[in-house]
Amino acid sequence: MTLKPGDKVLGYYEVLDIIGRGEFGVVYKVKCIEGRYKGKILALKIASNPYSVEQLWKEAQTLILFNHPNIISLQSYLYKKDKKELYLLYELMDVGDLKDYVLSKGGLSEEEALRVLWNITNGLAYLHSRGYIHSDIKPENIFGKRVLNSIVWKLGDFGLLKIRGSVSVIDVKGTVGYIAPEVFRGEIHRSSDIFSLGCLFYFTLFQRDPFHREDKKEKLQLNKEGLYDPPEGLSPKVEKLLRKMLEKDYKKRFRTAVELKDYLLSEGLI
Repeated sequence: MTLKPGDKVLGYYEVLDIIGRGEFGVVYKVKCIEGRYKGKILALKIASNPYSVEQLWKEAQTLILFNHPNIISLQSYLYKKDKKELYLLYELMDVGDLKDYVLSKGGLSEEEALRVLWNITNGLAYLHSRGYIHSDIKPENIFGKRVLNSIVWKLGDFGLLKIRGSVSVIDVKGTVGYIAPEVFRGEIHRSSDIFSLGCLFYFTLFQRDPFHREDKKEKLQLNKEGLYDPPEGLSPKVEKLLRKMLEKDYKKRFRTAVELKDYLLSEGLI
């Protein structure tokens, strides 16, 4: 059942609005009316089906340990056994997701797109340095928060988070248009995140993923093979960066987000 503005949750939160609906549950903007966060405006995600609860339980137990300015902060979580519902309380990202932001702006300039990329690369470098693979990087999983006169972008949605080296054969999960070619073959690496991040960077510039086609089968095939039309109108440095991130051979990409960070700095792109 979807809640509506004014509804109370667990006696602690008052629903102000629906922020979004994801694969793993509905996200509400709530005002905390009791408890340690009383008076604060936060985001509450509620999962009620067994699959969502299982995935978000994993996310919660991992995310509660993370502390980075470019990763969404999980404030607390609670499982209600009698209702079989999981409640997760996050910081509120008042700009919304990157997809809506880019489309509302008609695409971003190279300068702004690079700032977004830098923010997300920082968050991803934190994950990669701790042995994690995000495995679901796409515009809908990046969220913005206004800080003074700028926007800080943060990596969110860790339902498909993986520990490096723990996966032998994997199910192909993710969004077509943002999946690294090797993932379709049943293997995943930290550089697979870099490919997805390259697809996201492409989207910020052109408002579409690199494999966009009206025909879904054709799009899937292009994504599997890593074949895309080279973008036009970019500066040489940005075009070279995009090509390196979207290299279909994972061994020729940046191996980790830490490597990508170093490259962005050394090339003067930030």
